[in-house]
Amino acid sequence: MNHTEFHQAIGRIRRTHWVHFPAQALLMTGLVLAAGKGAGAEPATRLPAASAPVLVALGLLIPVVGALLWWLFRRMRPNLRRRSEENLRIYQGRLILRNSLLNLLSLPLLISYYLTRSPWELVAGGLLLLVLCLLTAPSATAYQRWLLR
Repeated sequence: MNHTEFHQAIGRIRRTHWVHFPAQALLMTGLVLAAGKGAGAEPATRLPAASAPVLVALGLLIPVVGALLWWLFRRMRPNLRRRSEENLRIYQGRLILRNSLLNLLSLPLLISYYLTRSPWELVAGGLLLLVLCLLTAPSATAYQRWLLR
């Protein structure tokens, strides 16, 4: 892979990064807004008794799935014996997985919006995602640091 192809690949990864964050944020926000409209104008003050086991199961399942995804994220390592294209694919997959995990940080703010209907939670979630997107933007130097780690 020559210098030009390398920078084109990094540019493609960067564009994927800038599209992935807002796309997942819009999907999560759309789901929360759709759930809010389906539930009525006001959130229920009491949950039905049948939903308690489901909430407990989700409360236990989400950290387990998050831990498994984090383990997979940590296992995606470069190998200098691989072709550079394969290392770039692994790097891109690692970034998509990391972006997905970072996007989940806005989930408590979306749930808070669902419960309180205050637009400030949506604004705070959007600002959080914007800051995360800016701080984790991929670059050629970040890729090279990952490759040599």
